[in-house]
Amino acid sequence: MKKFKNISLTTSFFLALMLILPGCSSEWLDEQPLAQLSESSFWASESDAMLALTGVYRGGNVGNNGYNNELLIMASHTDDSGYKQGAVGVIYSGYLNPGDVQVVQAIWQRAYVTIFKANYFLANIDGVEMDAAKKAQMKAEVRFLRAYEYFYMSVLYGGVPLITNVLTIEEANNQTRNSLDEVVNFCLAELTEAAKDLPAERPESERGRILKAAALTIKGRLQMIHKKWADAATTFKEIIDLNAHIIDPRYKELFEEKGETSKEIILATNCVAGLYGNPQNQLNYHPEIFGGYQEDNVFQGLVDAFLMTDGLPIEESPLYDPKKPYEKRDPRMYASLFLPGYTMFRGSLWNGSPIGSNLLGATGYGWKKYVTEDYTGAQNSSGDDIIHIRYAEVLLSYLESVLEAGQPVTQAILDATINKVRGREAVKMPAVTETDANKLREIVRRERRIEFCLERLIRYMDIRRWGIFMEVMNTKFYGMKLTDNPESFTEKKVETVGKYRGHYIPIDKTGSIKPEHALIPIPLYEININKNLQQNPGYN
Repeated sequence: MKKFKNISLTTSFFLALMLILPGCSSEWLDEQPLAQLSESSFWASESDAMLALTGVYRGGNVGNNGYNNELLIMASHTDDSGYKQGAVGVIYSGYLNPGDVQVVQAIWQRAYVTIFKANYFLANIDGVEMDAAKKAQMKAEVRFLRAYEYFYMSVLYGGVPLITNVLTIEEANNQTRNSLDEVVNFCLAELTEAAKDLPAERPESERGRILKAAALTIKGRLQMIHKKWADAATTFKEIIDLNAHIIDPRYKELFEEKGETSKEIILATNCVAGLYGNPQNQLNYHPEIFGGYQEDNVFQGLVDAFLMTDGLPIEESPLYDPKKPYEKRDPRMYASLFLPGYTMFRGSLWNGSPIGSNLLGATGYGWKKYVTEDYTGAQNSSGDDIIHIRYAEVLLSYLESVLEAGQPVTQAILDATINKVRGREAVKMPAVTETDANKLREIVRRERRIEFCLERLIRYMDIRRWGIFMEVMNTKFYGMKLTDNPESFTEKKVETVGKYRGHYIPIDKTGSIKPEHALIPIPLYEININKNLQQNPGYN
């Protein structure tokens, strides 16, 4: 555990600190902390409680908008993309080892700081005289925020120390890891209780605060991860029955500032340009030739996953022309990816070829999903909200849960779920009619990969839940096709046989990935402080 001081000795300092941490912002968070606070004078009014609630949000997983490599690295822990221009994989670049501070240690410390704040809030809120319903809602928000941190850590680290009260230094530095089941069961119970007191909808002035569907979605995610399929189906159906969310007719705009008020978005970090700006979208995903860093590059496997407009895979569709591979494809491909020799952006043709370029190791493809073409502000501080949960996930997760629970899938269920997602106005892909379980499973899995590409942990959770982590990670990764004559091609390393003959090979992870790498390591920094913490297998 991170070293925390005894709260009774440092309340004034810590409370002031937690209230001014940067993070999510909206009108309801536009509160200024007091210059000096003391435990005896605080917790006296509803406004005090709101300040403290603001402090729990800020800096945590939901409220954090600061720059870190977490999303870039974790995207590279899937088969969709590669960090640092495609040539350097996470296993080779020093990330995801016990000593890493930018991801492994940063996530752990952020989580436990937020958990500390949540525990402190819950230990004191009952002493505030205020409206009982408002107090119950605040407590539910904090219980969600704490459970969300534990959910996130359970996915990445497995079992972690489960702490639900404020600790002294000695207590904090002698914690042991709880089992994964204990952490998961705690999260499920907390999310269930929190959902009871959370509203289904909020006014615009409260955008960014937790909704009922957020608690239920994370609950459903956990139930899916741990194969509680019937329970997950019930949870996601509860969200659907709220009638509070929709599938937005737009797609690309959802990930830009213009889409931030969409009722499809269930949970997001609110960002305000220049104040609590998003440092990722217009800088780290932005193409280098247009002034960005282009830190994540798409692999060919994801490109090939996008269907043709007739709803068939490229291997089966008569519409597919290998000489014009990007034509007549699912519109989400054009919204999500920069395609070499095809995508027009700001009046220029995208050419991401690694040949003759200073983008050493680039795959030829880039992420367009989060890049706004007409953006003119500061690249490191845009107003794009950071999306955590969309209603599309609820619908596709409900369908998968019904399918895996062995329940019958009817056309009515397909029309209420996957066909709503792929039928949005901006996409209009053909409706799914397949009800055979084995065939439908592959359709649903492909749909999730396409719809949620580069959206936080979704692909990472999926390939582990489906048991294909080693299959898709312990292999070669390909970029664009560079030649029809690979045997005589010398400018870059290319494949000479098989499906990807002539394609650039930016990285080969074959033999470097172990099953244990599905989890990330416990930070060495924490183990050095607390010898009771045991490292995850595969990282000793």
